[in-house]
Amino acid sequence: MEKVKIKTVEITSANILRVSVGTNCPQGGDAGHGGRTYFKLENVAGTAMVVKVNDKEIDLSNDGKLEIILAGDTECETFFESLKFVVNVLENQLNETKQKVNERVIDI
Repeated sequence: MEKVKIKTVEITSANILRVSVGTNCPQGGDAGHGGRTYFKLENVAGTAMVVKVNDKEIDLSNDGKLEIILAGDTECETFFESLKFVVNVLENQLNETKQKVNERVIDI
């Protein structure tokens, strides 16, 4: 079993989502070198959340949690790049929605 330092934050809005993440990478290679990356989403309160694993749907809305453990240095790197892509897309889409909400036409 590998040791990984984890950081956790609770994000509160109309729901509460706890996020935990950490890695001990780089460790010098593939899974056999001991590199591990850990990611957990936990429904603390009111988070409507469903995951699909191999086409099987699992409802995590009642205090559920999702954990992902990756093994290897490049797995950490590709996961990190994937999360940057996710953040970029969501930021752009949320900003587009906010701009549409705030758009109006006025006579001047």
